[in-house]
Amino acid sequence: MSIYIVQPRSPLANSTIELISTRLAPASRQAQIEEILALRREDPVDQDIQRWIKESLTHGVTRISDDDLSGGITSMTVVAMPDAEAERMRQELSDILVVRDRPLDLIHPRQSAVAATNTISASDLWHLEAIGLEAARAQGFTGTGQGITVAVLDTGIDATHPELVGKVSAAYSFDVAQWQVHRLDKAEDTHGHGTHIAGIIGGKTIGVAPGVDIVSGTMLPLGQGRLSDFVLALEWVGTQPEIQIVNMSAGIAGYLPEMRPAVETLVTVGVLPIIAVGNEGRNRTRSPGNYIEVISVGAMTRERRVASFSGSGTLVAENHQYIVPDLVAPGEQIYSSIIGGGYAAWDGTSMATAVVSGIAALMLEKYPDITVTDLEEALLLACTDLGMPDDRQGRGLIQVRGFV
Repeated sequence: MSIYIVQPRSPLANSTIELISTRLAPASRQAQIEEILALRREDPVDQDIQRWIKESLTHGVTRISDDDLSGGITSMTVVAMPDAEAERMRQELSDILVVRDRPLDLIHPRQSAVAATNTISASDLWHLEAIGLEAARAQGFTGTGQGITVAVLDTGIDATHPELVGKVSAAYSFDVAQWQVHRLDKAEDTHGHGTHIAGIIGGKTIGVAPGVDIVSGTMLPLGQGRLSDFVLALEWVGTQPEIQIVNMSAGIAGYLPEMRPAVETLVTVGVLPIIAVGNEGRNRTRSPGNYIEVISVGAMTRERRVASFSGSGTLVAENHQYIVPDLVAPGEQIYSSIIGGGYAAWDGTSMATAVVSGIAALMLEKYPDITVTDLEEALLLACTDLGMPDDRQGRGLIQVRGFV
């Protein structure tokens, strides 16, 4: 018996809703959620999938995800079934994708050889200067991301860290076997990565957007997850009206079309995914960080060059050719919070992604009724050219001064 993710090749909802009018404001998000749920119930291919599953229960086919179309927005159904039944499903339903569940890994950063410290200096926070935030604050910019909620789908977060006390408004874990999302009594980190990311986004003294609310989703316990965890996490995030930005540092090497519909759906309900492109260097990328719908993030060094480890590539999907990452942000020797207190410097596109999530929160605070497409465009327009090839830097280094 194996776990499979089943979905229409072209979900009706994703092809019907026009992104140009999709907004990130919580009030707008609720209406957008209801619209996409209604469209999913009308999707004839999705109806065929559910009918096939019901007729195949005696063949050892068991639905894991919700047993109707009212509870899910991604058009992805998680099923346990024998491999032979999965093959029969492919043959009998030609307009669907049937994908075996597989590991989804944390994009592991490189930890500095420099020992962790309990104190850091202004020079240690070079990334805040590099994005123009320190200069903007000196000139009177007071934005903090207040009222904006960012979901960090990661390894969990140590909410007891002094930088993060009171910053993590809720924490959840994902139970695919029971298809449930569990609210945790307290936020904890199973690995350390999520705590580092949360500090960069919204730490009290080190964060890009210290006023944001952070929601922790432990999608990668101990740094390891599965594609089915990703599906459940995105199903849940997409239906939480208060969540407007998702930060993710996980991926599977290469371009995988089967993960893309879930990300498309997230955007159609008004959530902006900001995702690391990967740490394998030139001409190597990871899904979902290489999808055209997301803000794909690479890493820059202190010397204002694209880091050698930063992933990049030219992709062709559905007759569209494009490059990733979309932009870069500081991702080398980035000091942030670690489990138990203190700070450590890590390298990775994960760190850069957290910087961009913070900037997106600052933008959204200033323009609360902005559409998803306008926010994406604003982030790209706020970049400055580093003088490196486009297929390495994208639009260049993200800057706060582009919108303050």
